Amino acid sequence: MQADQDLEKEFNGRAIKFIEEAVATEKVYVLVQDKMCVQTESLEYTREDDEPMDTIPLWTESYQENAKTWAEDHATLEEMPVSYLIEEFLPEVEEGYCSIGLNWDQDGIGRELPPFKLVQLLVKQVKEGKITEKDLDIEEEE
Repeated sequence: MQADQDLEKEFNGRAIKFIEEAVATEKVYVLVQDKMCVQTESLEYTREDDEPMDTIPLWTESYQENAKTWAEDHATLEEMPVSYLIEEFLPEVEEGYCSIGLNWDQDGIGRELPPFKLVQLLVKQVKEGKITEKDLDIEEEE
């Protein structure tokens, strides 16, 4: 049980670092293959038909090596401005029913968030300058 809590703490730590660093540097990184963002199956979310949702992993500057290791030679790491991420990319992803992986490790494992939640957290970081693990909790919509 302790190992699960430690992993969750590590995933949450990388997710918080993603939000802080994305706001500070105003850029994130996405893996691209054949002019498309690399997607994988979600480990956390399922669609209405109980199939895994697609997940698009993103990284910040200090986690680029994890992205490169995970992608091997199959994809290239490309920079994306945070303004584009919030205004265009995440709304499109939301419509495509995908989640977002945040600063995954070299094995492609880490915290995932729905796109709208990531936008909320990025905005909160800009306005208040601080987010916590509690902010990462996702309340089920009634």
